[in-house]
Amino acid sequence: MITDKLEIERLLTRLTTYIANKLHLSTMAAVGAVCMSKVANELAGGKIPEGTTFEDLSERLLKEVTMAQ
Repeated sequence: MITDKLEIERLLTRLTTYIANKLHLSTMAAVGAVCMSKVANELAGGKIPEGTTFEDLSERLLKEVTMAQ
């Protein structure tokens, strides 16, 4: 599981930027979308397996966010 706080923080930052760019959202809207996501909660809770790639996480997050809109 990914438990390194610095790595989690980096991934959350990258995911926020990714969502902002991909969906043309403001940074604040992207932060809200990421914070409310299951992906971010799993990541912050140490439930994402070690070796999971950014691409895996961003794909899951994008599906989750676009389904909620």
